[in-house]
Order: sequence, then structure tokens, then C-alpha cells
Amino acid sequence: MEVDVAPDPQLFDDPKKRFSDFALKDYELRVQYLTNHFQRMWTRFNYFVVIEAALIGGKTIFGNEAISIAGLFFGLGLSLVWYLMGAEDRFLVVKYRTQVEKAADVLREALWPATLPKYQFVGDTAEDGWCSAEPGWYGHITGWRCEPISTTRLASLIPLVVSLIWLGLLIEALLKR
Repeated sequence: MEVDVAPDPQLFDDPKKRFSDFALKDYELRVQYLTNHFQRMWTRFNYFVVIEAALIGGKTIFGNEAISIAGLFFGLGLSLVWYLMGAEDRFLVVKYRTQVEKAADVLREALWPATLPKYQFVGDTAEDGWCSAEPGWYGHITGWRCEPISTTRLASLIPLVVSLIWLGLLIEALLKR
């Protein structure tokens, strides 16, 4: 017996399921990309810390004179590059977090039941406020976060401070000439 049925793509395709699969995969990829960026960011940060420490420590331990003008220019230039990399990393972190948040919003609106508490996406610190800490006195000294000096901001703030120190040392050395 032969059945004469026109092919219908909807017969085996569920647009809602396809959308939810896509939205979930999109969210997962964005979270993974942000995670990978954090790894690259802190690897770069650590390279600069080691180079700066070697420059300062090597001269302090093995040198008996002040750092030369050339060394001061090198330290300043290196710390400025470090600052630029940290500032760009911070910018990208904010951008990627925003993308993760938007992808989570799509999932929340499409899939999250309204009867449940608000869905918080990974890395959401919006409800934490300006500064927050773990409960109790011990939590307050061992686990806290303050947005103006958050870890990802320190990736650019620390090299900026180091750059200012190098600049101060360079100006002092130039004035002594």
C-alpha cells in the first residue's frame, strides 16, 4: 500500500525546541568565551607582573646604583603597555558580560517560569550593590567585593599606578641631571 502524503518539514521540526536549543547553545558559547577571556587576561597580567618584578627586583638586588634613565623609560613604557592591555581587557570583560546577560534574558523570557524567583545568570552581580561581603565578621574580612576596585578593574588600575610611579621616578631622575 502506497501513501501519498506531501512532505511537511513541520512534521519532524519543532520551532520552539529549535529556538530553545539555539538560545541555550548561544548562552553556553558566550559564557565559555568570557571564561576564556578571563584566562587570557590573567595570563597577560601575570606576565607583566613578572617582568616588572624582574626589572625592579633585579636592579634592587644586583645593582648598587639607581636605575638608569633608559631603565626608567623602559619601565614606564612597559607599564603603559600593561595599562593599555588591562584597560582593553576590562572593556572586553564588560562587553562579554553584557552579551552573556542579554543571552540569559532571551532564555529567561522564553523558558523561565514566572512563578520562580528571578533567574540570575552566571556572573550577575547587579543585586550585590556597590560593595558587598559574606555574612559575619569573618566573612567581611575574607570574602568581599567592591565594584570600584573589582578584580577586573584592578587589571588596569594596578598598571596605571605602576606607570605613575615610573613616571615620578623618571621625572625625579631627569630633574637631578
